[in-house]
Amino acid sequence: MDKYRCGRCWKTFDDDKLKVLPGVRCPYCGYNIIYMIRKPTIKVIKAI
Repeated sequence: MDKYRCGRCWKTFDDDKLKVLPGVRCPYCGYNIIYMIRKPTIKVIKAI
């Protein structure tokens, strides 16, 4: 389950709320620019 954040009101929501409105819009304010929140990952890089 992916998380998204609105570009205007900065509220976070899940896939379920994203499918409520037609198109890709924030379910709270209706803004059409949303960002997918990445899961925190850790990269281990070997130093030479």
